[in-house]
Amino acid sequence: MRWSTASLALVLAFLLPAAPAADAKRGPDGLLLVPPLARVSDPNGYLAPADRAALENKLAAFEATRGAQIAIVLVGSTKPEPIEDYAHRVGDTWKIGRRGIGDGILIVVAIQDRAARIDVARSLEGAIPDVTAAHLVREKMGPRFAAKDYAGGLTATLDALFGLITAEGLPPGTASAESARGNGAAQGEQAIRALIPLVIGGVVLGAVLRRLFGVLGALLAAGGAVAVVAFLLSSLFLGVVAGVLVFVLATFGGPMMVVSQVLGGRGGGFSSGGFGGGGGGFSSGGGGDFSGGGASGNW
Repeated sequence: MRWSTASLALVLAFLLPAAPAADAKRGPDGLLLVPPLARVSDPNGYLAPADRAALENKLAAFEATRGAQIAIVLVGSTKPEPIEDYAHRVGDTWKIGRRGIGDGILIVVAIQDRAARIDVARSLEGAIPDVTAAHLVREKMGPRFAAKDYAGGLTATLDALFGLITAEGLPPGTASAESARGNGAAQGEQAIRALIPLVIGGVVLGAVLRRLFGVLGALLAAGGAVAVVAFLLSSLFLGVVAGVLVFVLATFGGPMMVVSQVLGGRGGGFSSGGFGGGGGGFSSGGGGDFSGGGASGNW
């Protein structure tokens, strides 16, 4: 039996929407497997690399200063499993949030299902009740996701969550002065890891601008670095440090030397700072109890 081109197109148009999305790995039951632990898990690449790196750095900086852990998972579709059940499985496996405090939040976005969920660990249910989580999905994510601005929707949601968590005034969760010093050192290392890719990008941009506009170009790049770092890492001090580094390296390092050092020493410049894909500097706090708090919505 021969099929015409029109017939084949009609059959494909009928079958393809019903087929599961090519996505993260699935088990024999057809359900998505829990992905490797990561601040931002995006196996299909819905986010641009720079946007993903910015989100990872933003999350790392907030964890370094406030302690709470937030993770984001983007998939094509969770079907046939409801997004709520998938989010619970990921949350129960990853157990993000500090042990003894349980200040973890998981954001799951199913792009092809046009669905999103904010899963809230038990200790943050007071700061982020279900009605608030539903509002964030509807007002912060929905309009931007509808325009396919996934990074913008996630950034707006994170900014709102950061404010709510900060206002809750959770304890630092340190049992002794020794553990407090250890946590401070770890947080300092995380802040530095978050700072490095931002400085690298500023230096490369500064080198280019310096060739075009002279010292003024390096100053412009340095000023931009101060503003971006201070905003993303919530630290004016780190912003000033980044600005000084960008200006000095872009002005006195030489454009070609800066670029070669960046590409040679960092393997290609902008990366996620070692936080993506379940590797690098992100590890579970072991305290998240995701027992049903949160809300889902569609756009």
